[in-house]
Amino acid sequence: MKNKYLSIKSLMLITLMSLFSTQSLFAQLPNGSIAPNFELIDLDGTTHKLYEDYTDLGYTVFLDFSAIWCGPCWSYHTTHALKDVYENHGPSGYPGVSPNTTNDVMVFFIEGQGGTLAELNGGSGSQGDWVSGTTYPIIPTYSGTNSTSIASAYSIGYWPTVYQVCPDRTLTECGTTTSPYSLISACLPPPSMNDDARSFMSNSAGSGCSSVSPEISIQNYGLNNLTEVKIDVSLNGVLQYSTIFDEIWSNATNSYQPLNLATLNMVDVLLDPVTGLVNGDVISIDVDMPNGVVDTDPLNNQLISFAVDLGFDNAYWDGQLSIDVAGDMQNSWYLKQVSNNLIIASDFGGVTGATNSQPLLFNECYTLQSINGANLAYTVTDAMGNVVLDGSASSVEDFDNFTTGNEVWTVAVNDKSISSFNVFPVPAKDILYVEGEYDYLRVVDVLGKEVLYSTYARSINVSTLKNGLYILEITSSNKKFNKKIQISK
Repeated sequence: MKNKYLSIKSLMLITLMSLFSTQSLFAQLPNGSIAPNFELIDLDGTTHKLYEDYTDLGYTVFLDFSAIWCGPCWSYHTTHALKDVYENHGPSGYPGVSPNTTNDVMVFFIEGQGGTLAELNGGSGSQGDWVSGTTYPIIPTYSGTNSTSIASAYSIGYWPTVYQVCPDRTLTECGTTTSPYSLISACLPPPSMNDDARSFMSNSAGSGCSSVSPEISIQNYGLNNLTEVKIDVSLNGVLQYSTIFDEIWSNATNSYQPLNLATLNMVDVLLDPVTGLVNGDVISIDVDMPNGVVDTDPLNNQLISFAVDLGFDNAYWDGQLSIDVAGDMQNSWYLKQVSNNLIIASDFGGVTGATNSQPLLFNECYTLQSINGANLAYTVTDAMGNVVLDGSASSVEDFDNFTTGNEVWTVAVNDKSISSFNVFPVPAKDILYVEGEYDYLRVVDVLGKEVLYSTYARSINVSTLKNGLYILEITSSNKKFNKKIQISK
């Protein structure tokens, strides 16, 4: 069958506009991520394009994201490790590069927090003179130059952050290494086969509470333009469907156009949903047959296999939610009912304690969708205090789900509440004490799997549980009470 649930997100230059300023809200890009392309101008007025000028020509690029006030950044800068690798291995003919260069490395110093020109030159507020003696390009981000959004695009959470970008556009956080040149041997060699496709797991996938629409990225690693691939989707080792991906949607023509992907270019593919899932199911995806022939190098494909996490599966429905989302007005989000796409809550980042405008329904699936989330944290808590969603948006568009309870239960004013039970210690190590009368209890992991069951007892042996967060579900007189517990040994 041909997949009609396909989407393409073109790899374009980063639009350098201000996104976010609170860097502590970000997490580093995972190793193996595709480095966002950029077009930046250095202090000397030279324009640099990451893909076109460097990676596509076979260079390994080191990006030193630092701030002028940062002591550890200055300490690494003054080791001259990146200066040495640039001068001995940088692009032939570049300023400061040795005539005997190996011509396979490029280096950038990116001041990511808007330090002024005076501060870059060692003025007040700076750790020192960053410019004198630095032979490789310095990328400023003060007003009138490049934007600090380059740091947002690379999810910089602390300074310094040093990335190595391989010629295949994948990146690795390499840290403040004193011998950066030794790392480039880990990069794949440049494309050399005629027909070669690589596949990657995308950061997000649209999903419901019993279905997942996997999203993958496909890169043409062959010398010929890529016009089609075959994609197999399996569930727990059983093939669910195969599809030929050979066309992409064009906004310009408002129609599907034949796939024609140049060497190293990528597309994101949103696949048909896999339905009828339960937590812990394993979805595997295999990409093969580029241009209708056997992949000449299947070993450079990423193994795409992941366990399904459908979210919290017994949220309390007879009460208001409390929704916290970090960020600002440039981060929008909404919460909707999956059955009818009704939006029951929406707002922007920077909100605490937002509630749903429509009541939750019994036995319903809900999806929180964030847009331009850029790793911004969110937490959704039900009226019983259960944290039903807790994470961070990992990409331009991200989803997270929970399900309301499948039993008709509520809590009247005079009924017991979770406060009727004294649960300690928190965190627990080997023994968990539960004071209060109840019938039985369960301990459920974050995937919704029962990991411990006990009839009434004042002390519960939890020594077999691994470290982490769990939900303690107490049943008393046909009513359920949930509490989050932590195991720490």
